Amino acid sequence: MKTEKPSIFSAKRTSFVRTSVIREILKLTVENSDILSFAGGLPNPNLLPKGVLSSVMESVVKENIATAFQYGDSSGYLPLRTIISNQLTDVYWSSAESITVTHGSQQGLDILGKMFMDSDTNVLLEDPVYLGALQAFSPYNPNFFSVPIETDGPNLYWFEEIVSQNKIHVFYVNPSYQNPSTYTWSLEKRKQIAKILDEKEIILIEDEAYRYLDFNGVVYPSVSSFRKRSDLTFVLGSFSKILSPGFRLGWTVVPEVYRSLFTAIKQGNDLNSNQFSQVVVSKLLNELDWKSHLFSIQKFYSEKKENLVSLLKEYLPEARFSIPEGGMFLWVDFPKVTTKELMDRCLSSGVAMVPGTEFSPVSRPSSYFRMNFSFLENEELELGVKRIAKAYRDINT
Repeated sequence: MKTEKPSIFSAKRTSFVRTSVIREILKLTVENSDILSFAGGLPNPNLLPKGVLSSVMESVVKENIATAFQYGDSSGYLPLRTIISNQLTDVYWSSAESITVTHGSQQGLDILGKMFMDSDTNVLLEDPVYLGALQAFSPYNPNFFSVPIETDGPNLYWFEEIVSQNKIHVFYVNPSYQNPSTYTWSLEKRKQIAKILDEKEIILIEDEAYRYLDFNGVVYPSVSSFRKRSDLTFVLGSFSKILSPGFRLGWTVVPEVYRSLFTAIKQGNDLNSNQFSQVVVSKLLNELDWKSHLFSIQKFYSEKKENLVSLLKEYLPEARFSIPEGGMFLWVDFPKVTTKELMDRCLSSGVAMVPGTEFSPVSRPSSYFRMNFSFLENEELELGVKRIAKAYRDINT
């Protein structure tokens, strides 16, 4: 979405800021509870064991109040960083010292944008690409290049063409259950692209927010784990999808050469991440049966995905989509309509989706929508699909 032209007193970079149609739609659904929303990437709040959470929060208040209610280390609470390094990363150079806890993985993207991007920077993106990355990087006005993504990862021919013909400085990727396409890179493409990135000395920013949401419990090795150039590799993760977005905690694995700079920029942002949340999450990870917790999430989302797929096939067989291996979205092509006309018709019918045009680095028509299946109850999913089907038929009659 385009923003209003900044006033004469605004910094020049504000003219490159992108708003989020997702946040605008979420605001609309909050204001109007009758709207059924497939728009947000909202985890289901019932998947977090409330008894364990209540016990942990009580113990934090009783036993850790001096730590939890104070300022903390800008890099993050050490016990939490240690757990992240030991349990949630797979790069060989990871350690507690390499982890910086951030205000969601989104803050990590913004810090990396500040570190590496300006008008002389060439940034390669997948197409489609996570909207939040476009928002984080756009204010620094880099030159965006895009590579088409296929069901098993980036198109290798075009990837090699782009990096051969242009000096690419940074490649941002979301290789597991990509938001929005839901596509997952094959093992072979992960290895091949890691090798090329090393040869071309390209910085990799790997966003692994959905890594643990495979419907069958598979955990793919990160692209970063195949790189030799650890000094050019950053990995981002998040607790939003595996615990709760309300904690607002993510992390970045930062190469040693950049740690001081990364921390200094973060200090300018927030001094330190939410200390109370960090202490709670640290204790929560120690108390939870982690494998069982992840299994319950994966099973729940798998069943919700099957439900939405079944509903679309029943009520809107014209819709086209690939069946994802994990995540919380379907990337749906509605032929013979534009995103604008279908979105307008759907909103007036009380249902919301995110138009595919929002996820493209370049401006072009699209008939794709991202549909979230993790939040709505099954009856609401069915009612929502019926409303979408009616809106679609009304356009095409």
